[in-house]
Amino acid sequence: MKIAIGFDFDHTLGTDGHLERRAFGLLAGQLGVAIDVDDPITHDLIESMLVPFRAAEESMASMMARFAATLPNANPRGANGEELAARFRQICYDLVDRVVEPMPGASECISKLVAAGIPVGILTNGWSQLQERKIAHALGDFPGPVLVSDTLNAYKPSARAFRELEAALGVDPSHLWYVGDNPAADIAGALAYGIRAVWVNSSGQTYPEDLPPPTAVIEHLDALAAIVRGA
Repeated sequence: MKIAIGFDFDHTLGTDGHLERRAFGLLAGQLGVAIDVDDPITHDLIESMLVPFRAAEESMASMMARFAATLPNANPRGANGEELAARFRQICYDLVDRVVEPMPGASECISKLVAAGIPVGILTNGWSQLQERKIAHALGDFPGPVLVSDTLNAYKPSARAFRELEAALGVDPSHLWYVGDNPAADIAGALAYGIRAVWVNSSGQTYPEDLPPPTAVIEHLDALAAIVRGA
């Protein structure tokens, strides 16, 4: 039986130290306003702005224009939303080398699977240029397809996103596994599509009672190979 495994990236194969939130703070500084992105009110404001952007319901230019409008006494120096978006993108790109790191055991886990002849791929939500840079920095040359929702125009937990992963890895859904940290987008989404789902619970979270339980739960990626072998 040919098995293939798809992975989420953020908080599954890599971490980014809340890169986008940090980028909001640095952009505010460029506009002459100092903000504390860890302050609960500011944190919630930024997260609320990111939600429609991450769901492709709002452009980055619109998000940046809204953000600048919330800054007291900001000096945008005549920049419009598109110009602010260009600054934000560059700040994010510049942060990648500083804050993105692989999850413990990520490279070793992937190497073991590939050595065993198991195809691997990544399906991640986000904007493509940033996600691809993060993945390359954390993992080097990933030995499989990398699918980003922005390019696919399909976002987890939608069936279309997992269908794209299935096609890219070339296996029947009954032979496809998905590994992720987000109970709703990753685990419930994969299970609804009809594939096995492994929840990476590296931070000791409680799984939501209103969602279908994962096929398996691991705390560290080094446990994945044994679970796949035993299936």
